[in-house]
Amino acid sequence: MKNPFRKHFIFFLLAILLNVGIASAAVSQSEADLGKAHQLRKSRKYSDARSCYATIVRSPSASLGIRQEAGYWMGFCDVMNQSFGAAIRDFRWFLAAFPGEGTRFLPDAIYVLARTYEVVGQPAAAAFYYQRCIHTISALSTTFPAKAQIGLARVRGMLDVESRKSRYSPVVSSPASSTPPLAAGFIDPFSKKPLPRGQYQRVKSFMGRIAAGEPIEKAMKALQPADLQLELVNRLIATCRDKVKMKPSSSITSKKKRNK
Repeated sequence: MKNPFRKHFIFFLLAILLNVGIASAAVSQSEADLGKAHQLRKSRKYSDARSCYATIVRSPSASLGIRQEAGYWMGFCDVMNQSFGAAIRDFRWFLAAFPGEGTRFLPDAIYVLARTYEVVGQPAAAAFYYQRCIHTISALSTTFPAKAQIGLARVRGMLDVESRKSRYSPVVSSPASSTPPLAAGFIDPFSKKPLPRGQYQRVKSFMGRIAAGEPIEKAMKALQPADLQLELVNRLIATCRDKVKMKPSSSITSKKKRNK
């Protein structure tokens, strides 16, 4: 007599094996799609890469780790395309969709979000996320808290200017001044003094070139000797050199020899 239980059990095992095979194929496809998106990003095809990352994020078959990775790089591609509004939306979505200290790329996402807010001229929002980055536990083993401290000092300088502007009426302030024209919205966070416009533009250019990944010695060519006296600039240079273990600038060394 045939055992009906055995027959049903065999069908049950076959169903499990079939489902496992489908799941494995789905995971492999997600990994392949992620690899394709990475390749597009590395080829600087940021719009196409972002589209691929967005597809992976929406895929129910992709694993949590793959979706988190795709979510981070989606916002990164927005930044590289200079679509800063889209980057802010994507990174805020990322933090809401994947909460918790165990989230992959959490320190990276918080720091880049803060930096993006700073770039678009929203210092209060930038300060909030810089502080969040500093206090994120999973960021403690990275360089992000140190970079966030520098960023926080920058945006606090901007907030100081905004606060001072709100205290004084433009009716009583004199448009004429014997001081050099000042950069709108920036005070050196260490000396607490406003920067002349020319110096501000040089320091801003220097920071932008560093953020774009330019070697520190090459980026320093945008500076003048007076700029090297600023504590903000010295801290940025020290941080970059510590990170890449770079030797002191040959140009600065040659100047010291000439002074001797």
